[in-house]
Amino acid sequence: MQGGLFSARFLTLNSAHTSMCIYMYICKMSGDSVQTAKLPSSEPPVMLKKSRAVGSLSPPEPATQEVQDITNQVKLQLEVKVNGKCDIFRAILYRTQIVAGTIYFIKVQVADTEYVHLKVLLGLPPENVCPALVNFQTGKTRDDPLDYF
Repeated sequence: MQGGLFSARFLTLNSAHTSMCIYMYICKMSGDSVQTAKLPSSEPPVMLKKSRAVGSLSPPEPATQEVQDITNQVKLQLEVKVNGKCDIFRAILYRTQIVAGTIYFIKVQVADTEYVHLKVLLGLPPENVCPALVNFQTGKTRDDPLDYF
């Protein structure tokens, strides 16, 4: 490494708000000139997935079997609170919020054109292994947005 001082430079580039690419460059400084060379492309750039901030809501996603299972576990809690029975209880859409455990916001079909929004806490084990219905909203439609409440 004669003839100059070497230093590493890192450039961070944002790509489509979903990931970051980090490229490493080597700079050789000799006298008044600086030579920059990108590292050989034998290794792909490091891709880091942007993670959601703790406490923020995930984007809405179609309900999975796991979400339906959580929904089924709080059905009786909702029926007691509304003093009624739900013949249909189908999870349609959900969002999550990471706290001390996970809060699920779930859009549930309870009749042909009637929906409810559930706020369900699934706490951290071992204390809270059963989902708890924290809050709910009735009188919803399929098109109502599933937002924080």
